[in-house]
Amino acid sequence: MSIWRALHQALRTRALAQLKGRTLFFAKFVPGAMSHQLTQCLGYCARPGGGLFVLEQPGVSMRPREVTPPNLPPGSFLNPELSLDATKILFSYSPVASDPSGTYTGGRDVPRFCTPDRLAHRYNIYEAPLAGGTARRLTNDGHDDIFPIYLPDGDIVFSSTRRGGYHRCGLGPCFVFTLSRMGPNGENPRSISFHETHEWTPALLPDGRLLYTRWDYVDRNGVLYQHLWTARPDGGGVRIYYGNNTWNPCGTWEARPVPNSTKVMAIAGPHHAMSAGSVILIDTLKGIDGATPITRLTPEVRFTESEEPLAHAPAFVKDVAFDSTPRSYWRGGIPGPARNQTPTVQEKRWPGHSFKSPWPLSETTFLASYSYDRLLGEPGGNIPNQYGIYLCDADGTRELIYRDPRISSLWARPIEPRTPPKLAQSPIDPERAKRLTGTFSIDKVTEAWPDAFPSQYPIVALRVFHIINKTTPNIDSPKVGAGLGSVGREILGTVPVEADGSAYFEAPANMPLYFQALDAKGRAVQTMRSAVYLQPGEHESCVGCHEDRRKSYMPAQPALATQRAPSVIQPSLSGTRPFSYLKLLQPVLDRKCVTCHDGKREGVPALTGEPDGWSCKSFNVLIRHVPYSSWNQQPNNNNEPLTRPLTFGALPSKLLKRLESGHGDVKLTDEEWQRFYIWMDSNGACWGTFDAAKQRE
Repeated sequence: MSIWRALHQALRTRALAQLKGRTLFFAKFVPGAMSHQLTQCLGYCARPGGGLFVLEQPGVSMRPREVTPPNLPPGSFLNPELSLDATKILFSYSPVASDPSGTYTGGRDVPRFCTPDRLAHRYNIYEAPLAGGTARRLTNDGHDDIFPIYLPDGDIVFSSTRRGGYHRCGLGPCFVFTLSRMGPNGENPRSISFHETHEWTPALLPDGRLLYTRWDYVDRNGVLYQHLWTARPDGGGVRIYYGNNTWNPCGTWEARPVPNSTKVMAIAGPHHAMSAGSVILIDTLKGIDGATPITRLTPEVRFTESEEPLAHAPAFVKDVAFDSTPRSYWRGGIPGPARNQTPTVQEKRWPGHSFKSPWPLSETTFLASYSYDRLLGEPGGNIPNQYGIYLCDADGTRELIYRDPRISSLWARPIEPRTPPKLAQSPIDPERAKRLTGTFSIDKVTEAWPDAFPSQYPIVALRVFHIINKTTPNIDSPKVGAGLGSVGREILGTVPVEADGSAYFEAPANMPLYFQALDAKGRAVQTMRSAVYLQPGEHESCVGCHEDRRKSYMPAQPALATQRAPSVIQPSLSGTRPFSYLKLLQPVLDRKCVTCHDGKREGVPALTGEPDGWSCKSFNVLIRHVPYSSWNQQPNNNNEPLTRPLTFGALPSKLLKRLESGHGDVKLTDEEWQRFYIWMDSNGACWGTFDAAKQRE
């Protein structure tokens, strides 16, 4: 034992030499009452306890110096950030006097922590001197404001629920938080992202862009796609950074750029738990999807939920035997070949062990919080003292730096000035921005990967959809479409595609959109399952529809569409804005079908607009013959990352084949055909509002 101890002490001494003369900043924090990627940072789930601290002799002494502002009562301190000159602290804080665990009353339409005083709790952003002293409040307007960071010009970027809306799956309320920005003193707080669902933990890349996690599940699996995106600090220039077509891991969290490197470090973690898991290094020079760009720095921790099953936390109770064997698990639903199915030696010893909040010191060395205790997912929370701070490296070193036996310690980083990156400038003309629109251009719609567009369906137009923010807190309450947790949508209209496959058009700013590529009859050949948006005055462009991002593209000549003025979106037919199946398609059925399909003939399906469940009788009959995307159905639980042409909608549908083969003496006009195509291509949409009272107006 003495030999082992001496050897380990020598290894520890060598590792800790990297921290000699350095001072660390960190926070103490009790994980939220519900362990989930959304609720981990909502004020109504906050639990009391914590503060801000400095560790002046890391690796030598575990005696911290508290720098919690004395003017703040006990509460929860979330994701603190140091200023670039390391003299100030930004942090989110919520005054919390009691633990909300145990206040859930159950029931589909009952909020998880349902007392009005709990739902009124919010995280607001504060700033304080690192040396200690009074904090000043920067936000105070009834929203959760979280994950603040400083920009080089002194402004602050953060995530906020101020945009409004709720998430589309699960129970609630889970308020949507997206990127926002304000001045140094909290002035002019405003949303700079108009994505339809959540965005987490912005960080600054060396080139001045924002790096952040975005949940991207427009008409696709709701568990697997929380990965990395970039944007300019004005919110424009949004681009995929890593993982939007990646199954495993479920999510990429808490990403930070590595000093003197082009790589970033992050957590590969679950969907149904707080952001914790395995530490990874991402090199986008090797690709932007899949396993190739990833180096597993902590391979002893498999990717939680997508590889290692995630245990359910006991539901909303305070006194729980957390060491007991879990009775149920969250599993990502990924096909076996796509994931590591073999438990590690360490996992057998410490099931569910995890890392959190890595801070890169180099490509191979980092500070992180670590827990031997099992990471638990919703519906309940994790133990208060789950995490301590460690110095780690890619060779498996994990040296304890600080641990409080009563409470978790997180977000450790050296107190050192950082060279401010150059502020990424906005290319938007302020005069042009006054129109509250922007423009899109596409060089060649059919430039696609991995599957080419079918040549028998030349693309002549794009259909433009607007994704509507969800205004009710619980999944499918009410339903708006056949898919589980369906997107609310309306159709703005169509724009032309030129003979060379190019398009150029004006579109409204500040709203999430998606596009469909249409053939000459107005049928969708390919459908986008992500969201794009424009800042006022912004121009955005892409090469094609799912082009291979690993290759450069140089057109032989300028795109035809950009040689003219931008097209104006031509409005669609009645019943598409707002979307209403009863106004779009039911009148056609009433004229051409209901004479026979009136519901009064045995064995003949009813095609009437009579209410039937959440929709109507004709909808429930016809939707069975149209393929649509919903993550609770086959193939593969809808977790295919890329949409193949002719997968969903009118063209591959049995309904279209039946209509084209003829049905008695029924003859459809051109407009009636269009109404069928539009509905079949709208992914099972029925209503364009989440207001149940307005759905049948």
